[in-house]
Amino acid sequence: MQERSVRLVVLTLLLATPLAAAFFLWNIDRRAAASVDASDAVAGHVDRMRDAIAEIGAAQQGYVAPGQLDEPWFERSTAQVEALRGEVAAVRPLLRSSSAAAVLDGLAQSLEALEAADARTRENLSLGQDLMAADVIFSDGRNILDGMAAQMRELQRAERAAAAAEREALAQTRWTAVGLVLLVSFAAIGWAIRVSGVPKVPEVRSGTPGTATIDLSAAAALCTDLSRVTETAALRPLVERAASLVDASGLTLWMSGGEQLFAVLSHGYAVEQLARFGPIARSADNAVAAAWRTGRLSVMAGDTRAPGALVAPMFGPNGGIGVLAFEIRDGREQDPAVQAVATMVAAQLATAVAAWPAASSADTPATAHAARTA
Repeated sequence: MQERSVRLVVLTLLLATPLAAAFFLWNIDRRAAASVDASDAVAGHVDRMRDAIAEIGAAQQGYVAPGQLDEPWFERSTAQVEALRGEVAAVRPLLRSSSAAAVLDGLAQSLEALEAADARTRENLSLGQDLMAADVIFSDGRNILDGMAAQMRELQRAERAAAAAEREALAQTRWTAVGLVLLVSFAAIGWAIRVSGVPKVPEVRSGTPGTATIDLSAAAALCTDLSRVTETAALRPLVERAASLVDASGLTLWMSGGEQLFAVLSHGYAVEQLARFGPIARSADNAVAAAWRTGRLSVMAGDTRAPGALVAPMFGPNGGIGVLAFEIRDGREQDPAVQAVATMVAAQLATAVAAWPAASSADTPATAHAARTA
């Protein structure tokens, strides 16, 4: 059930993450395309504004050209001023740079100054003062137009810089999204591998039909006391309580040393028997070695002549550090509740004992005879 849930979660993450990333990247591409369109639109307005400024200058020079009628040039100049004013209003909402907006404000003020100068020019022409009109055109008018052309260049530079910064930010966001997709995918796969590799712990169902009645309060109290152990001497009475909890006739703590397991503590056996236990090689063909190798609970069925056994693995930060073997009577080694409590006690006991040198992951030939498994 646990592995199925893990696979479902991982599959959901692996499917949802690329879909979310695809939508995110599509949104970034859409924004990038909109940025390009906005840049093109601003460039078009700037070109038309520059053309209008040039046309106004040419029209004003036509005011004082010999043999030319004034009215056509007046109309042409007025039309270009209106066109320029329309472009200023149209380009304003498209600007992305605050400095470009400030330049546009200055351009609008220059346009007002230009209109005032044009009005003086036309007044002088109406009074027949052509020289004074020409002086306004080629002095004040020309200076204003040159300033407006410079303002157009400054506006264009500011907008290009803002567009470049926006494109760079979108590119960084795009790579960030790709990195997050990879990170989530690798994390999901790693989590699945880690969770799938954890030994399965049978579900404890105390007092239900077909299972033993286990005192869960006593089991919880034992685990709590194991978590408080600060010296090895305190383990013996706790080991006795663990044996009593599952009605085990014997219990042995095996710790790893290199490629072998050594019996370091027991309950229910004479001291002479403990001395004859082990060591057990990692590759030995028995339940103790199997639990150590596989990291899973080993069950050895009993019969009328010999009790059964449960062997629960113990883990440290770097892998297996030993096993806890229970000798079980009356066929209770097959009971899920007994198996669950044995596994739980072994896991808690692992936190109270120091790990011996860890064995390598490779199986090696047996270097010592196998001992009893409980």
